[in-house]
Amino acid sequence: MKNIFKYITVILITLTIFNCSKNDDEGAAPNQAPEAFALIAVTNNDTGVDVKPNFSWQEAVDPENDAVSYSLYVGNEADPTTLLAENISSTNYQPTERLLMYANYNWKVVAKDSKGATTTSNMFSFATRGLNIPTQAVTTNAAFSARLSHTSVVFDNKLWLIGGNDGSLKNDVWYSANGISWTAATASAPFSGRFRHSSVVFDNKLWVIGGFDADLAQKNDVWYSADGITWTEATANAPFSGREGHSSVVFDNKLWVIGGFDFDGAQKNDVWYSADGITWTEATASAPFSGRDYHSSVVFDNKLWVIAGYDGSRKNDVWYSADGISWTAATANAPFSGRYLHSSVVFDNKLWVIAGYDGARKNDVWYSADGTIWTEATASAPFSGRYLHSSVVLDNKLWVIAGNDGSGKNDVWAFD
Repeated sequence: MKNIFKYITVILITLTIFNCSKNDDEGAAPNQAPEAFALIAVTNNDTGVDVKPNFSWQEAVDPENDAVSYSLYVGNEADPTTLLAENISSTNYQPTERLLMYANYNWKVVAKDSKGATTTSNMFSFATRGLNIPTQAVTTNAAFSARLSHTSVVFDNKLWLIGGNDGSLKNDVWYSANGISWTAATASAPFSGRFRHSSVVFDNKLWVIGGFDADLAQKNDVWYSADGITWTEATANAPFSGREGHSSVVFDNKLWVIGGFDFDGAQKNDVWYSADGITWTEATASAPFSGRDYHSSVVFDNKLWVIAGYDGSRKNDVWYSADGISWTAATANAPFSGRYLHSSVVFDNKLWVIAGYDGARKNDVWYSADGTIWTEATASAPFSGRYLHSSVVLDNKLWVIAGNDGSGKNDVWAFD
């Protein structure tokens, strides 16, 4: 009987504690969100904002003194949903990755306390700056000889320059980590001295394809190197005709060769690809763009692009393809003048066209987010009007290297 009494007593005590706890919970004040706060900088409707802006905002005070963290949203949506950073403990943040240039953005901050309650700031809009135009060259006299019709690529986080014409046809290879100090990887690679060739980086190697050599012959040989010093011939005689003034890119994990001028004196609009540089397949013998040389090609938006060139007249058309077989004209008449011997790169998620020859040596720079609508970044860059230069992108900079402004150049320029 005593045991039953004890058991009942324990149950009653437990129920009493539970009810008291429940009443305490019901009587507790609900968690309050952080107080309203406002954005400080980047200010509303600001323009020319740096692509790595320093965002700041007021502190969001929590009524219960809970810890508060912040999430930063930056996007081109009317109410931005792109999370740039979260769990920020301070009231400012500078991104490590660049925003796009020439872009309109909205931004806001969401404050959250340790219990999950949130308060959203007001929203500001801003526009980022355009291309920074340098006032002087990185160097006006690089260690390599003044030249034109060379190629440049980015490999091993360095700028590389290969071959070209300095009055004689070159087979030297140079590299630089900063565009100022240049080192010769080799003064004489085993491929013949040449110009009007193409170069790419593929399979973690440098590649040189075709061109025109000292024997006055258009080439269809293919060479590669893992270090720029030791070179191996993948093939001495690819199935595409020997050619110069063609373009090459890497797309769909393959090497591609597009157009050019061959030993029969024909301007080509054929397209070839290879998975190894040895075995080549013709994607099309006759793309819908006119046979041409001294055009440019890039890979953008997961497509192959062909820009301008010379088919007997100077072109300003722009074409793209998702497979190298079917091609579409993005525009038959871009606003930049018909030209060839220019350069093109992909930078800041845009297509860029730099300088070239339209009857005069050019130093204008154009960009497009879609290949159809083009905008002039500058009508007169600080480098001399030129053609047969090269352009690459490294360290968030657009580089312009050497070329012909009436004589061969060995200057180097960087735009960001």
